[in-house]
Amino acid sequence: MAALAVECRLLARDPVFDEERDAGDDGLAASAQVASLPERSHRRLSAVAGVATFSLLLALVVAVTSESSGGDHGRAHMSSAVELATVEHSEATIAQALQQAAAEESEDKDCGIAELGDSCYFHVVWAMTKGIRRNPDWYPGLTPKSKFEDFQKHLAAFDSNSTCKMPCVIEGCWTATPGCECWNNVHWAMTTGIVEHPTWFPGLTKASPMENFQSHVHKQNSTVCPNLACNPQPFSTISLYCWAVVRSDGYEVDLVKAQVKKKAGMFACDAYVVVSDKDLGLAVDGVQTLTISTTKVTGYTAAGTSPNAPVFVEAMSKLREDGRYRQHDWVIKSDPDTVLLPDRLRMVLEPTQQPRNPYPPPYAPAPGAGLFVPNCDKQATWGTGWGANGLWPMMYGSIEMVSREALDNYFVKEESCKSSIQGWQKMGEDRYLGLCYRHLQAGELFLKQGDATCGGGSCGDGRFQAYHPFKSVDTWMQCWDQAMR
Repeated sequence: MAALAVECRLLARDPVFDEERDAGDDGLAASAQVASLPERSHRRLSAVAGVATFSLLLALVVAVTSESSGGDHGRAHMSSAVELATVEHSEATIAQALQQAAAEESEDKDCGIAELGDSCYFHVVWAMTKGIRRNPDWYPGLTPKSKFEDFQKHLAAFDSNSTCKMPCVIEGCWTATPGCECWNNVHWAMTTGIVEHPTWFPGLTKASPMENFQSHVHKQNSTVCPNLACNPQPFSTISLYCWAVVRSDGYEVDLVKAQVKKKAGMFACDAYVVVSDKDLGLAVDGVQTLTISTTKVTGYTAAGTSPNAPVFVEAMSKLREDGRYRQHDWVIKSDPDTVLLPDRLRMVLEPTQQPRNPYPPPYAPAPGAGLFVPNCDKQATWGTGWGANGLWPMMYGSIEMVSREALDNYFVKEESCKSSIQGWQKMGEDRYLGLCYRHLQAGELFLKQGDATCGGGSCGDGRFQAYHPFKSVDTWMQCWDQAMR
């Protein structure tokens, strides 16, 4: 499908400075870079592709050079070489070459995962967060969900400017995923065990990678975790599970259908689901509807908002039953009239990119309590200091962001929240959940959003991860288009 010839384009861009050259410059730069690839990189490719097919890649260098001096003849030469290389070098061949190269370098011990601060680290992060989305054809066989290790392996083979070496191979490794028994034990060790019993985990700290915890658990109890973990991944793109409660009558259904069609807003998240009082017929587009008894609410709260906490408590119970949220890092409730920008959100939720909280709570987060995101500090009636009226700053309901750990903890201790928050049934869901997460002493990450109630923002200002409210398809799409420019 994708050729090794296409790979040459990767070599013609500088991810550190985020520069992209035009197509002509790409070709000339690629020819120089391929010719100067380290001798071991030539061995990697030729060992698997074979001398005959590997020569096609070198022929491409000649072809590109010919184009620069030979006009139409050179272009024809290049076109022919590209066509041949495309036939001979499939994604499977590339993957096989990379795997063999990694194994060979593991034997030589000239291998390892890049660490924060390394030049390679920044090249890999650029490729994972920007390169793959802007130019996916540079990375055959990879997706935005591919691991740091796989991107590093790719750069080590094809980009001599990256300074990356091949990751080491750990034979028989397997890294646990959310939901399995091994993961549950490792997660407890990372969040609770290391805090309450640090001597049980020699050589580990709260900042140690998940993979190191898994390998420790494996050595202590191979029944619970039958495999050593694979290489620690020093960076991973944040995975978002997005959901919305959608009323089956009124404007919200049309608004959601338009977003689904364009894969925009919450439907640009890694996974998503809608909740309503009846099936909204979105399954044909890959969107499941979880059904609850009602979405109707009558009356108002003392603040003049909808007392919809019971509706959302029932909706969240459906998320719990469904369970797919546990495969993701963050769970995002986005109202249908909220313009959510998942790519921006992933970047700011990445642990090394999270801003300092200007309103820190007066306590350390409880072990295993996770994080939630207050997003509104405007309303004077809520107070002017942390926790005033139990709310300030508030997680305003147009966009509600909680980590997977925070939602897990909520489900375990939901009854504790209900019993401690008097009259929760007559509250808005944002007030109830904000009070609940503070009752559970979850960590807080303040991220102001472009909500008109909380100070607003212009869709084209580039400042926020969400904008609200936009209640017609036209205005919603206009905001989305402005924000995506």
